[in-house]
Amino acid sequence: MSGYFQPWYTVFIVSISFVCLVKDYVQSDLLFCAALALLITGKVITVEEGIQGFANEGLLTVAALFVVAQGISSTGGLDWYMGRFLGKPKTIASAQIRLMFPIAIISAFLNNTPVVAVMIPIVQRWAENNGMSKKQVLMPLSFASILGGTCTLIGTSTNLVVTGMLETWAKENKEKIGADKVDIGLFDLGKYGVPVAFSGIV
Repeated sequence: MSGYFQPWYTVFIVSISFVCLVKDYVQSDLLFCAALALLITGKVITVEEGIQGFANEGLLTVAALFVVAQGISSTGGLDWYMGRFLGKPKTIASAQIRLMFPIAIISAFLNNTPVVAVMIPIVQRWAENNGMSKKQVLMPLSFASILGGTCTLIGTSTNLVVTGMLETWAKENKEKIGADKVDIGLFDLGKYGVPVAFSGIV
């Protein structure tokens, strides 16, 4: 019976976490930390495995970019920048185009998650001032940030986390690949990301 405990225990924790997320019972950061603690307590994962993610360079970079984005928002620089680009469009289509291109550019150099968090209130005010439906501009905001984030290494947390995992794998398999480090440049993903982002926006 002991062999069945950990799989079912994991399913139970994941299910409870999912319900809490959907119902918004607990803040997501507290919820995931609690779920992690319960998985460690149940010996599904070890303590070392549980805290390993917090040492990932990609995760730390994302945290630093949240600080940068909040700093830009606090200074009002982003409000000024977006006010210049968004203007007063006459149609929803033109509003979406005006919104998506600058957001994609910003998301390429700032992580897309904090960009969306900072831009939501700005876009909501802009939609209200121009008599537009918030739904018709908030979804393009999300899509543009995702597409822009694929253009550079720091554009999305996924790229950073995968890069960290790739570097760890290279160190562990340096004898097989003949090197202990795999370098991915800031703009190496651009040759794929830029065409995808452009086609997605258009």
